Amino acid sequence: MPRNKAIYIGVLVVAASALLYIGGQIIRTIEWFLPWAAGAGVALILIGLFVEMQKSRKPKPVASETAAAQTETPVGAEEKR
Repeated sequence: MPRNKAIYIGVLVVAASALLYIGGQIIRTIEWFLPWAAGAGVALILIGLFVEMQKSRKPKPVASETAAAQTETPVGAEEKR
């Protein structure tokens, strides 16, 4: 790290300018792809919402039904006694 603040700020400005320039060049290259990427993102969100709606549509077991099913004797358990 340079001790002089002017050198430090100058290095930051040069680095930021270089990175912004490179980013601009990359954006120009992939500019045609960005609307397709946004469309794919929206499609994935809609698919995820649909899947979650289908999951929540399944009936949930009631606690009294599950407790009753656990207390019943299995078939054939009476014969062994």
